[in-house]
Amino acid sequence: MLKILNHTFKDGTKRGCWSLALIILWAICSLSFAADNPQFQLGDKLSIFSDKAYRKNQGRYFEAVGNVVIISQKDTVYGELASLNQEDMMVKIEGNVRVITQMMTLYGSRVDYNITTGAAHIKNARILTSDFNLVANELIRVSEDEYVAKEAEFTTCKDCAESWSIYGKNIRLKVGKYVQINHGLYKIKGVNVLYIPYIVLPILTKRKTGLLVPRVSSRTGEGLSFEQPVFWAIDDHKDATISPTFWAKRGYGGDLQYRQRFSEMSWAEFNTRLVNDTIYQPGESNKGESGETFFRYFGEFESHQFWSPDLNSHVRYTGLRDLDMVRDNPQFTDLRTISSDFGLNGFLNWRQEMFSLGAEADYLRNELFDDPVVFDRSYVQTMPRLSFNTTPYSVLQSRTPLFQHIAVGADGSFSRFRQVHENEADFLRNADRLSVQPYVMWHLLNWGPVSLKTRYTFDQQAYRFDDPTQDHAGKNAGLMKTEIGFSMDRIFGLAYEEKVPLKYVSEEQLKKLRERREQGLSPIQKTEKKNRLVGDLPEFEPAYTKDYLVQSRSSYRHSQEFKFVHHFITSQNEYGNKKFISDIKTNQSAFFDYEDSLRSQEYLFGASATRTLVPPENTLEFQWNNSLTRKSPKNFNYLDDDKYLRDNFSYTKIGHFNVSQGYLLNEQDAEDFRQKLTRLAILTGYTGARWNVNLSEYYFHYENQNIFNLNLTRRFEYLNIFANYNYNSFASTNLNTLNFGGQIRPTDTLGLAMVKDIDLEAKKDIRTVYSLDIMPHNNCWILNLNYRESLVDNRYSFNIIFNFGDDNFDRYRNDYFGVKRL
Repeated sequence: MLKILNHTFKDGTKRGCWSLALIILWAICSLSFAADNPQFQLGDKLSIFSDKAYRKNQGRYFEAVGNVVIISQKDTVYGELASLNQEDMMVKIEGNVRVITQMMTLYGSRVDYNITTGAAHIKNARILTSDFNLVANELIRVSEDEYVAKEAEFTTCKDCAESWSIYGKNIRLKVGKYVQINHGLYKIKGVNVLYIPYIVLPILTKRKTGLLVPRVSSRTGEGLSFEQPVFWAIDDHKDATISPTFWAKRGYGGDLQYRQRFSEMSWAEFNTRLVNDTIYQPGESNKGESGETFFRYFGEFESHQFWSPDLNSHVRYTGLRDLDMVRDNPQFTDLRTISSDFGLNGFLNWRQEMFSLGAEADYLRNELFDDPVVFDRSYVQTMPRLSFNTTPYSVLQSRTPLFQHIAVGADGSFSRFRQVHENEADFLRNADRLSVQPYVMWHLLNWGPVSLKTRYTFDQQAYRFDDPTQDHAGKNAGLMKTEIGFSMDRIFGLAYEEKVPLKYVSEEQLKKLRERREQGLSPIQKTEKKNRLVGDLPEFEPAYTKDYLVQSRSSYRHSQEFKFVHHFITSQNEYGNKKFISDIKTNQSAFFDYEDSLRSQEYLFGASATRTLVPPENTLEFQWNNSLTRKSPKNFNYLDDDKYLRDNFSYTKIGHFNVSQGYLLNEQDAEDFRQKLTRLAILTGYTGARWNVNLSEYYFHYENQNIFNLNLTRRFEYLNIFANYNYNSFASTNLNTLNFGGQIRPTDTLGLAMVKDIDLEAKKDIRTVYSLDIMPHNNCWILNLNYRESLVDNRYSFNIIFNFGDDNFDRYRNDYFGVKRL
């Protein structure tokens, strides 16, 4: 080599440089080639790489030193020093040992690894996964997915081993299934809190049978209640949760939940609460123990079956022994009470291209009944209701004015109303009703922004009464609705996506764009600097490494529509049973539902749904409808089904403002002009990134009455407020209620929430709920404190939510304003 160098430099400097470069390249390649080849290899079973290697005892003993890498079947082991004895096929690795398996990574100071079986014995071991952490003095690998740890600590916290952990002398770990701890000590911040002789914790996303976190609550005057849920994973499609509960002075009981999924869109769920109550007695208002026990229950069953794309069914049943169960257990029953009655509801629906058929049935218990344990057998049941609907069938379609499009169709139903025991002297309560509404839709013309169309419906009902002494009855009405409209649109801006070179974007604009892209909460805490630099390093923004900035622009369309709508009843007849006809004309209590009202009188009755209708007899209605729609470019892939050409925009309705006022043409002789006017309707709303407002106002001129509703939600960076106000000034349906509340997250570790329901007419607080969430930075647990105050009682409760690596914990903590906490 020296001769080569001497010869090289004698021939000249330039030639010598080239030769020296070739020699260096040859040396590097030689070293790389040596590193890429194992120092020891045993077929495909074992390969050992290292900086240096030694062999002893005729090659039966092998040592590797420096950057040792051992590849043994599915495992890879890293260390600084390794020795192999081929007689027992044991490898001993020392120095910052790392064992990488298919499921996890193990760390230790020393590993004894059996090449034949894959078993391992690790000293000072540590396991880090996305689901749990484990630190042990000794860790024994029994099989590919089973480990035994000696004198170890286990926690599901990903970055907070010192926050809480469970120490155990013996811990058996089944990867992807569970961890079994014997003689455990529960620790918080390193302090022993509770001795646990035996516990099994899940370390899997798949459901597993076991104990859930207990719940504790308190009701004023009754003491602390304790609930211990037990989860039973029956199989992949069924599970149950059994929650034995001690209700303090009220006695013992529990909750039961059963869930089953038959297919992607077919499921069933059953929930019930059982209480062996020592306080409650029917008809008494006891606040202390009554001396006797009364067994109470509330149950709910709900199932949806998607038999085929054309056929589906839904069944829901709620039942309870006494009606006061709703008052005494609002936290359980409020979520499962949807009306003022309980019982069976169900429907079956079959859809075809030209028609659909449906069947409904109700067998209900009246909640507004004097005796809490007696079934109101005079309550009218619907058993059953059969319905049919047709899709509009086009009879004529052309470009000829006045005959552009004519379509026909029909809707109808058959309903059977029965009392369990006939008990009604004033009204006829047991009847069969056939209702049919054929219709014709006639689109007369479209001339630029002007459109003209009409619709005629023949609405008829026929009644047959269960009492043979009562004559049949019927009624019908011809309803015509004709409207002429003028519409116009205006578009603001252009929706597109562009790439702007960064050299044309100022620093101030870049900062604003970055802040706009940031989502979620930023920690409100000051952290100490970890570097010794004078000043701060700028934050790294991955988007700025590109040469351009993608910027999206949206366009907005404002649509206005002016309409004149004429409502007219061409004919109206009643026939048959005079008592029934007289009853439905004069008293809405005679109705089975609002379909029984005369069409000319429907708007006169008390419910908001009918009172706000435009009188159909002979009324001219003016409508002014406005809508604001946003058009935004989508993130698209032009290689995906040609969506680049046909599906690259999204449309969102963000605002509306509609006004409606009717004029009664039959009231020309009225002395007061206000008698000629129908209700004035104003409906408006706006939906934005942080705003959501909806308002509806119905003003009745002659009566000087209002039906008003306002919904408001406003979200700030650390605050979310909401309110709902309802007002109805009519004496028969007087309503004046306010529901409001808010959520605030002043720091990352603290969240506060409150909701309040007030009856402003009675000047009473119906319900108030306060909630406090303590969420430490360690991301291990959340403490929820809750106080509920209602007309019935006051109740305290708290719940500890642990991080077991599931999505629910992450969403509860990180999407604070998106999770319902009250």
